[in-house]
Amino acid sequence: MRGIGSRRAAAACLLGLGIMAGGAARGETPPCRDVLSALPAATGALDLDQHEIDTLKGFYVTRNERCAWSDADIAVLTDALAGAANEALDPARYRPDAIRAAAPGGARDLAASAMALRYAHDQVFGRVDLARLETDIDMPRPADDLAPRLDRALGQNGLAAWLADLAPSEPGYRRLVEAYRRLRDRPADIDPEPIGPGPVLKPGASGPRVAALQARLRRLGDLRDGANGPEFDTATRDALAAFQRRNGLADDGRLTRETQAALDMTDSARLRQIALNLERWRYVGHVLSASRIEVNTAAATFALLEDNKVAMAMRAVVGDPRHHSPMLVSAGIDAIVVNPTWYVPESIVAKEIEPRLEREPDYLESNEMHWDGERLLQAPGAKNSLGRIKFDFPSRFAVYLHDTPSHGYFARAMRQLSHGCIRLEKPRELALRLLADDGKWTEERLKKAIDSGATERIAVPAGPQVALLYWTAFVDDDGMLEFRNDVYGRDARLETALGGTPVAARGMVRLASQRGVQHANAAP
Repeated sequence: MRGIGSRRAAAACLLGLGIMAGGAARGETPPCRDVLSALPAATGALDLDQHEIDTLKGFYVTRNERCAWSDADIAVLTDALAGAANEALDPARYRPDAIRAAAPGGARDLAASAMALRYAHDQVFGRVDLARLETDIDMPRPADDLAPRLDRALGQNGLAAWLADLAPSEPGYRRLVEAYRRLRDRPADIDPEPIGPGPVLKPGASGPRVAALQARLRRLGDLRDGANGPEFDTATRDALAAFQRRNGLADDGRLTRETQAALDMTDSARLRQIALNLERWRYVGHVLSASRIEVNTAAATFALLEDNKVAMAMRAVVGDPRHHSPMLVSAGIDAIVVNPTWYVPESIVAKEIEPRLEREPDYLESNEMHWDGERLLQAPGAKNSLGRIKFDFPSRFAVYLHDTPSHGYFARAMRQLSHGCIRLEKPRELALRLLADDGKWTEERLKKAIDSGATERIAVPAGPQVALLYWTAFVDDDGMLEFRNDVYGRDARLETALGGTPVAARGMVRLASQRGVQHANAAP
């Protein structure tokens, strides 16, 4: 197999062959034909895969194999390709320098089309098909109409606008792109000294480790005032607590081992973490509705968005490290079930309940469970693992949003504790919000329905889209850049699929995962 250097040289050579006498005036398409005659050489030189080859053939067949690119459009394209790094994409993948250096002609034209379509595909679909990478991902895909859209853009002098509109327009993506640029452009030569090993630090401590902690908190922007000496004062505590909150840690203002591991993450590691989340955004961003329910399973949080603004937010409990909550985009909430029953999944019966029955023969009776034929059912009521309210939406994974009788888990920083379903901190408030257009469902009526103990299914005719997503790096509505642990290993698998080396997991991931498994119990 040829090396990268030889492939780039071959590409430059290929492009250099595309010489047409007299060239073309700026803004005009060179009058060349038979562009596809250059395709066999381009296939190897540009590392084209079969999908790219087929797309190029279709693109030029509809044009009767005539050239598509004017010099002006080539300039617009190569500027956009060279700027791909601003969105954590590698410009070398799109060969802007080779396209610029080539003479006008069929070879240059074909290379420009190939790289424009490659760049468009990466922006609209992502470089990796996540559903092939992992088995618990299900979401619609955008229409694969990039070639005709490119042809229209070139024919209508709209290339710049088309290129600018390829990336997701979601505010979450745009905010994260800006955070990536700011972190990338931060001077690298002023990184403070390592904090170094030692015991837990808390208010009242002093010494060189405290000074190093303060320097790092200043570097990260969490410490702005006070703390001018090597004493762990109130300002240091508050700054450390702020850092802990935006990293999903218990905000106790103490320098624990988990907090120090997060502080020790380098800028390059954080940049790569952001880049992986931008890659995930490009995969999902084009199929999200502006009004939706969004659960971030990496952060264990819930948000109801209306026109891309948070209308309601709450904590959630999501799947533990052995029982991941899936990544999905569903059509929407279609029903609310008051006082639901729970048919216990066979896997939970076999792995957890049957062994427990050997130790506690009355476990079923004490938890209001009984056999309904061959299935184990838990009756509605205060002990039901689904709580008093369940939110149904279409999903091949049989997951749903629901209440819980175990509200103490919401106080934890790490809330990856369930068997995959999403437990909500404020389910009644969400139900009333979703039923707001139905004047019959007041807070009083909902309470009466719950207190009755009877199961009732309430249709939600136009419920919001449901998106269960996985963001380990994101910018919140206050502009704060936040990070979370890769508790499901999705970042590591995506990094490997992209050809990189996964960032080493921090020790706290292992500890948190163990705690999550320990407290999962038999709840969905």
